[in-house]
Amino acid sequence: DKVEKLGKQLQIPYVYFAKKPFKSGFKKGAKILELPCQQIAVVGDQITTDVWGANRMKMFSILTKPLEEKDIWITKIKRPFDAYIINKYLERK
Repeated sequence: DKVEKLGKQLQIPYVYFAKKPFKSGFKKGAKILELPCQQIAVVGDQITTDVWGANRMKMFSILTKPLEEKDIWITKIKRPFDAYIINKYLERK
């Protein structure tokens, strides 16, 4: 729902149920945009799906804070891993 709502609001193409971090959804997005992966930016709020998947495809990744506080169950499981990675990164700065 979030992806469809935002995509329509911004009038940009989107891939629903992209199965991130698997490459298939990213490839589908690149095909829709008709651009090489190196010219695509992926914006997302999860390291374990959005950032990791984009980086695997050599796309530019942009990590944001979550838009909403409520998550589906699988995202709730992954959030602590993302928080750990972010905290480790910030400690190195």
